[in-house]
Amino acid sequence: MSKTVKGIIQICKNPWLLNVIINQNENWQNKTPQNYKNGFGQISLNQLFPHFDGHLDKVAFLDGGSMITDLLLLKNACKSFTSCKYFEIGTWRGESIINLVDVAQDLNTLDLAESDYKTYNLPEGYANAHAFFIKDKSQIKQHFGDSIQFDFTGLDKKFDVIFIDGNHHYDFVVSDTKNVFEHLIHENSIVIWHDYAFSPENIRFEILNAIVKGTPTEYHRNLYHVENTMCAIYVPQQFEKKYLEKYENPKWTFSVDIKLNSNGYN
Repeated sequence: MSKTVKGIIQICKNPWLLNVIINQNENWQNKTPQNYKNGFGQISLNQLFPHFDGHLDKVAFLDGGSMITDLLLLKNACKSFTSCKYFEIGTWRGESIINLVDVAQDLNTLDLAESDYKTYNLPEGYANAHAFFIKDKSQIKQHFGDSIQFDFTGLDKKFDVIFIDGNHHYDFVVSDTKNVFEHLIHENSIVIWHDYAFSPENIRFEILNAIVKGTPTEYHRNLYHVENTMCAIYVPQQFEKKYLEKYENPKWTFSVDIKLNSNGYN
């Protein structure tokens, strides 16, 4: 009882704590349709891309970034198209797109404008980190705006690979997903969502529910969780799939070479 009283007092003082409770992963899992309680069916990287491999030039290993396997998933997806046209929602430092300059011909990003950072009360340091890796890369077309208000019809183009990695709250992921399927895909497009999982074995059910809500029903059978990544994927092909089993022994291992490069900071 004492904990309950203390909890009520804290919520009265800090109403935003209600969002923490409402958005707990367990609560989102309870809202999940029965056929997705175990997440999307999993497929392996080599099911998607039989010759999966690759080299990454820029990996920061900082908060808010992607796993090596996430980045190589994007890279192999782009390699599967000739003169790949790529679009991503959510760029921040630009770590994802900078690793694609050698595998995509038409590179596009959408991220918040400076005024939007103020709207969302984002720290100055966060804003200053925007586009760190891509400021001087003229081959990358940077589009600016809040994705929930952005006019995607103005792009007037279809893309081969689309990466959704913007605001990770439910309403934003639903909106981004709907806009991608309504305006940006063609019959062979690949769509990848980052942070579908907190880790390769821990599904983020808020994002799963948003993907299901935003993706047209006829495409649901083509939604998968890519093993060894934090990503969900839509591909037009059908694959044999399995469901996540936590703590199972690894089926795949990866060879990794690391080299430390300076960015001019001490």
